[in-house]
Amino acid sequence: MLSAVLLSASALTAVAQEGPVGVTPLDAVTATATRTPEVAGDVAAPVSVVTREEIERRQPQNLNDLLRDMPGVEADGLPRNSVMQPQIRGLGDDRVVVRVDGVRQNFSSGHRGRLFLDPLLLRQVDVLRGPGSLLYGSGALGGVISLRTVDAADLLRPGEAVTGIVSGGYQSANDQLYGSLTSAFRSGALDGLASVTGRAGKNYRDGAGNRIPFSAADSVAGLAKLGWTVGDGFRLGLSALGFGENATLPSSANTTSTSNIVKRRLRQQQLALSAEYAPEGSPWFDARAVAYYADVGIDERRVVPNDGRFDSTDYTTLGLDLQNTTRFALGAFGRHALTYGLDIFHDAQEGRRNNVLRPEFPKADQTILGLYLQDAISLGAFTLTLGARFDRYEQSADGQSGRSDSRVSPKASLAWQVTEWLAPYVAYTEAFRAPGLTELYATGVHFPVFPGFFNFFVPNPDLRPETAKNKEVGVNLRFRDVFAPRDSLRARLSAFQTDFDDFIELVVTQPSPFVNGTTQARNVTRARIRGVEFEAGYDTGRWFATLGASALEGENRSEGGPLANIPAQKASLTLGYRVLETGLVLGGRVLAVATQDDKPQPSYPTSGYGIVDLFASWAPVDGPLVGWRLDLAVDNLFDHAYRRLSWDGGATPPAFYDVGRNVKIALRTQF
Repeated sequence: MLSAVLLSASALTAVAQEGPVGVTPLDAVTATATRTPEVAGDVAAPVSVVTREEIERRQPQNLNDLLRDMPGVEADGLPRNSVMQPQIRGLGDDRVVVRVDGVRQNFSSGHRGRLFLDPLLLRQVDVLRGPGSLLYGSGALGGVISLRTVDAADLLRPGEAVTGIVSGGYQSANDQLYGSLTSAFRSGALDGLASVTGRAGKNYRDGAGNRIPFSAADSVAGLAKLGWTVGDGFRLGLSALGFGENATLPSSANTTSTSNIVKRRLRQQQLALSAEYAPEGSPWFDARAVAYYADVGIDERRVVPNDGRFDSTDYTTLGLDLQNTTRFALGAFGRHALTYGLDIFHDAQEGRRNNVLRPEFPKADQTILGLYLQDAISLGAFTLTLGARFDRYEQSADGQSGRSDSRVSPKASLAWQVTEWLAPYVAYTEAFRAPGLTELYATGVHFPVFPGFFNFFVPNPDLRPETAKNKEVGVNLRFRDVFAPRDSLRARLSAFQTDFDDFIELVVTQPSPFVNGTTQARNVTRARIRGVEFEAGYDTGRWFATLGASALEGENRSEGGPLANIPAQKASLTLGYRVLETGLVLGGRVLAVATQDDKPQPSYPTSGYGIVDLFASWAPVDGPLVGWRLDLAVDNLFDHAYRRLSWDGGATPPAFYDVGRNVKIALRTQF
């Protein structure tokens, strides 16, 4: 099986890049919080980074493998790799903006998943927690996740013009085999790479030893990039990213249903053309433009019951994102970094059943245009950031009335560098989410009730946008030479309160005998989420450690009681040691999650749990094995049976637990 995968698919895993002495994840460079490159631990916002080194150690199959240790962050969905969706501070679905190489991932269709990507292609993952509409527009109520795929420069070793990488691996939890091959080059002003990844797996085993039905899948993912450094700070790039999967699973793919099973063929593809212009020494231009196309298509043929029903679901996005940063000084009025730009995108969706339009996923489209301006003003030890964004959106569906609306999203923050090691900050941000096309225009049958009677979707074109207002205080800490020469200790502590208005929920009218029921999206809820988050990193070059913790609570301010899906209190610790002379890295992780019993009724507590992971990697630094890398890991070492809150919110417990013990091995060679 592995040899077949290697012959038919190729992928990448980058060269082991051990971080320099005293560099923690909070020292990583990110542009997600401000759209300008900054050190993550210096930003006046709670942004977390997963680096390439950490991605390689984790050998991830899905998004949850990368996000589960982050404060206030989880991944929704059963252990099915392509249906997991991120949740930030209790908000998921399209209340979180997800971008891959600057391309918005706007697909949203019931329980079918949202992000389709092989995580081994990733260079870095940035997560901004809290409202972020100033820079990212509609949908950033919970936050923003920015994923960047690898570039040729990440793969080529110093002095190399061409390189090739072959790798393969096995994971025991679903008996998954995967193989990969990639090639990257640099020739004068041109550089590029090509890669495809293949995976074949069986059903997952949970922590109680049960096979989780319909969790097996075969997938192929590909990435191609070409870059041209024209000169004088000008660079053009072209990239293509694709993902395909075949699986048999419920039509509501992130549920435990076994009554409506389909054979699903999924495809995702995106194309992006980018341009960067930042002449050396010029304060006027630090510009970037991305034009993109993204398409998701899902074909489902029902096999239980085997009635031949065939559904197709298609979602296409065309977008353009332009930005520039101009830097200047105004004497006593400080130094300014003025970032401004626009982004516009058009979404079109269509669902069909047996080649007839499917009203439950209506044929509809929307266009959203945003204009934004942000000024970061440095006044001695203070940095004042002010900004505002204007969004205008228009939405329409076949046979139904169109609608349009607009929204202004402001932001203000103040950071104070009290000393070299102490920098407190305060921030106020607003965000919004335009109603989804399905929320506005869905009709047709939601579910059957009695023989001959049904619950029907009812459209609601008068939905108002959801809005969020966030107040946050925090402090960034950074120290050097704490316990050893050139070591680094970074930390961030933040507290926030976010108030939401006009939350959109599906209101289901319970049917009675011989009377049909209805389901309609309505603005029904005011809500509040507040909490405390902490993250820290320590690195001596040999020893490294990270710590994260969060405690959140959510309140339904319209009806009283708690909100659903608010993450339980949790803490995570990673500790590792590098044998620099040999290229050996050893370590482990502990994730402790408290019981969550503050849930809407009817419900039951989601039990707390503790998970222990171990990892080891070896990338020889000299001798005949230079260029090889071996990764070994064991997730859920003690095979604990547990459930994540994000798919444990019903009135009765799910039939299965989360993934049990998973032994992982990956071997790679570069030539």
